[in-house]
Amino acid sequence: MVNVRLFVTDFEGMIMKTIYKTNQWKGYGKQNYYWNEYRLDGDTVHKIKCNRFKYFDGDESVWETEEKEVESWAKDDPDMPDWLHKYL
Repeated sequence: MVNVRLFVTDFEGMIMKTIYKTNQWKGYGKQNYYWNEYRLDGDTVHKIKCNRFKYFDGDESVWETEEKEVESWAKDDPDMPDWLHKYL
């Protein structure tokens, strides 16, 4: 089951619309999860790897989320995955 959501996010100063989100997977740590999001910024699709983890900051446990762009394609790029075209 895959979650699809459409909303605007800010990633390193760029305003992008999330067009597809994969399921969350459990990472290597006890409370560590990751997923991929595909975001549209004008004519460019960005694949963002998201990571959510819990750590102890001295007072209480805190959830932290990190995002990293791992790949991007132009809308007409033949290297973009075929399944992603239906979400544009």
